[in-house]
Amino acid sequence: MPHQLWHHALPIAVALALAATAPAQATLPVQEDTPPIAAQRLEPGDLIAVSVTGAPELSTEARLAADGRFAMPEVGAIRLEGDTAAEAGRKLAARLQQTYLRDPQVQVLVKQFAPEPVTVSGAVRSPGVYSARTYPDLGAMLAAAGGVVRSAAGDKVLVRPPGGSAGVKIPVEALARGGSAATLPLRAGDMVQVLPAGQVYIAGDVVRPGAYPLPPSGLTLLEALALAGGARHDSLTSHTRIVHRLPGGTLHTSWVNTDRVREAKAADPSLQPFDLVYIPYSPGKSGLAAGFQLAATTVAQIIAGVIIFHWTPRFATAPASTPPCTIGPGGKLVCQ
Repeated sequence: MPHQLWHHALPIAVALALAATAPAQATLPVQEDTPPIAAQRLEPGDLIAVSVTGAPELSTEARLAADGRFAMPEVGAIRLEGDTAAEAGRKLAARLQQTYLRDPQVQVLVKQFAPEPVTVSGAVRSPGVYSARTYPDLGAMLAAAGGVVRSAAGDKVLVRPPGGSAGVKIPVEALARGGSAATLPLRAGDMVQVLPAGQVYIAGDVVRPGAYPLPPSGLTLLEALALAGGARHDSLTSHTRIVHRLPGGTLHTSWVNTDRVREAKAADPSLQPFDLVYIPYSPGKSGLAAGFQLAATTVAQIIAGVIIFHWTPRFATAPASTPPCTIGPGGKLVCQ
């Protein structure tokens, strides 16, 4: 029975953090630094100090309310959101002239800008929380986070506003070209995620088992094995297994004769995101030797569940059908 192939062995690991990727590269141009304070627009939560020449009793200090208004006893609540400090001063002076003073000279000083946090995550060099006031659009925000890491990124950037909205996905290449995609405005509470590229996992009797990025152009079995340094000379490549996770969580195992693929006698199958390719060990290799070699590799995590493959020197022939597999007790892969 096929399930006998999974017993009596040692876990094979494929670390998700293996350095099997190309050097990181930022794709977005460096943006300008923060605009001068005098040019920045007031937003709710900003702390401003107001002084009136010759009338110190009118001096006051307060924050703009959530609706963008500033409360001053002599003039009431006046909307200053969107104004520069100089524009706010002229607006307050005009109101004071109507109700209190002749030709007042009003100065507005921004004591503290309210933070407008935007969270940047995913395939960027420096994920973290940045200010939308300092980096007001998507291009500037990603540049502040060190740029997109192309070797780890997929082809989309997700921008999600607060409140649970699904957000919008923007192609990475469109951002690299600039234009309207890069100038998408950001507001406090937005979340920017550079979606990671899919990965495939190569395990078993290969030179460099590990996790490898799946490029947008795709990856075939032979290409994936080449990334892993190829199968060892005494591995059982005629019984290669490809484990794919189906919708709903069921795992399906396909059996491929890699020798025939290499000889162009069989098609080179394309891999899907998070597929696991397992090259069995040769039956002629002693259990102890294979065990030591296996222990030198790392452990594999796939998607949300852990799949642990087990080596057995008593390898049987591949079954005529490809049975579905599920994750059983202890995270072991069980094929019916």
